Amino acid sequence: MIKKLRVISLFLIIAGCSTSSSNVIEKVDTVPIETEKEPALIEQHEEEEMEQYIEFFLDDEQVLVNLQMVPILKEYLSGSKHRQSAINDMKLDRLPLEDHQIYLLEFSCFHDSCSYLLFNQSGNNAAYLIADLAKSKNILISPDQSKVAIQFSRNGKQNLELDNIVVIDLIEWKVLSLNNETSEDNFLNYTWPYVGVQWMDDETLTVSVPDIIEPTSQHISEWNEVGGNVIINTYLTERR
Repeated sequence: MIKKLRVISLFLIIAGCSTSSSNVIEKVDTVPIETEKEPALIEQHEEEEMEQYIEFFLDDEQVLVNLQMVPILKEYLSGSKHRQSAINDMKLDRLPLEDHQIYLLEFSCFHDSCSYLLFNQSGNNAAYLIADLAKSKNILISPDQSKVAIQFSRNGKQNLELDNIVVIDLIEWKVLSLNNETSEDNFLNYTWPYVGVQWMDDETLTVSVPDIIEPTSQHISEWNEVGGNVIINTYLTERR
């Protein structure tokens, strides 16, 4: 099997900034008749320039992603030997928000590990590459719907699933730092498995991890057998 081109990135790279007046993601006014259609590449010729879009059909809407405004996605498709197959494997979901039109795109998957772009349909229409070589596990909206926390997982050593949390301020459209208020230990960036994540209020998250010496398959197995305790860490969200 030919391995797909991987998106190489540092943690959280702004992927789609441009001085163009075009939008990164656009909604089509008409409600799609066929909601089961796979995503497709669309080319539009305007004067001497050609613009490319990926068309997605969701349950109740049809949206277009402008590849010119998302260079990392355009480069990924340009480097793929099977472009249509790479497009068919993409998945776009709208986050369950009332006041914001935010979309999460899953692409470049290999062995259940994917890359993820977060799009804002309104405002400055920035696109964030928020995870690479990971799998989306949970989406948590803050009580006032001003922030979203997305939990991702990766298979680490000994095939142990490790987790991370990415938090976005939906008002300022910025990535937020997480400051552990209860411990100096690092439980972020795919170092520990999570038992649970939840919002305590609009600024604070709790992340529960197994109460073990270190995250190994043996320790996790023993912890599961005895129904072990958890360590609850309180994280305060802060702007970078």
